[in-house]
Amino acid sequence: MEVCVRGIGPVRRFNATMACVLALGVSACSSTAVDLTYNRAAVSATLPKAKPTVEVFGVTDSRKNSSTRIGAIRGGFGNPIKTLEASAPVKDVVRQAFLDGLSARGLLAAPGAGSYGIELTVKRLDSSQLVRREAHSDFVFSVIEKTSGRQIYSKDVADNRADEGSLAGGILGSVEELRKITNDSLQAAVDQALDNPAFLSVIGVR
Repeated sequence: MEVCVRGIGPVRRFNATMACVLALGVSACSSTAVDLTYNRAAVSATLPKAKPTVEVFGVTDSRKNSSTRIGAIRGGFGNPIKTLEASAPVKDVVRQAFLDGLSARGLLAAPGAGSYGIELTVKRLDSSQLVRREAHSDFVFSVIEKTSGRQIYSKDVADNRADEGSLAGGILGSVEELRKITNDSLQAAVDQALDNPAFLSVIGVR
């Protein structure tokens, strides 16, 4: 026997339930394009002995995600509710971040005019939120001497960070806050690579 509550019959209750399910299904598919950019203003000053001798040769994206996928805000069962997509392929985002980082330090050479070239492999650039927000950047950073074609330096640089998020998770989770922590991780990894004394030494700055 069907029991009606407050004048809502079984058909109307079924329709209302299906409307909620469909609404959740739509929200589960939402995707937002976001910009990840290197903040040049955060670099304190050009290095005293800086010379514009470094180019960026190539960037390889070895992640398992699609070329633009960054991360997701997830529901209680781990299902993605809001996904973040980079506004350009991740390899291009990382390339531009290193170009901006080199330029801010006075190290960026004009195309074809450098003595050294950087090659990068993107192992990770991703983020997620279930309760707390997490972001990860991991790059293999190598330097090639142009005259010899030899690799003269290589280092894995990584940044992993998390915050406690907020009670506004799931469908109420903030895409902007997840974008920001991802951007901060990218910035930190670039800084770690370019400020390393060993890197500066091989390019003749120290």
